[in-house]
Amino acid sequence: MAKTVDRICEKYEAKLRAGMMPGRFDGDHVRHMAAFRRCVAREEEIRKAESVVLSERGVFTIWWPYYHNFTRVLAKQARRLKSPEVLALAARSELEVWVQRGLERPVLEAIASTVFSLDLTGPISPLVESPGPA
Repeated sequence: MAKTVDRICEKYEAKLRAGMMPGRFDGDHVRHMAAFRRCVAREEEIRKAESVVLSERGVFTIWWPYYHNFTRVLAKQARRLKSPEVLALAARSELEVWVQRGLERPVLEAIASTVFSLDLTGPISPLVESPGPA
């Protein structure tokens, strides 16, 4: 059975009500569930956009979990890093890590540009220009 946002939220809410996750609950049930639903919906949106890119590029489905992990790392960085320049540099370094692990650079660049609107092609531009030798 395919997971849907509603089904995931129902199961999570049942676990919260049963007290299976007391450390994650701060007392405001409505606000907590709304935040969880937004997070799950965003993850689903990212997963679908990633799936479109992988399908268009003809990536075999056995490789999809590895590309999904790359996408999850970029999503985590996008949530935490507010500066687009810093995010681009962090994404570039992650790209190199996943290329070293055997994934295809053009597919990773396509995921970054389509899902996160990041341009990871070309040379890395520095954050600050150094004055050079005096």
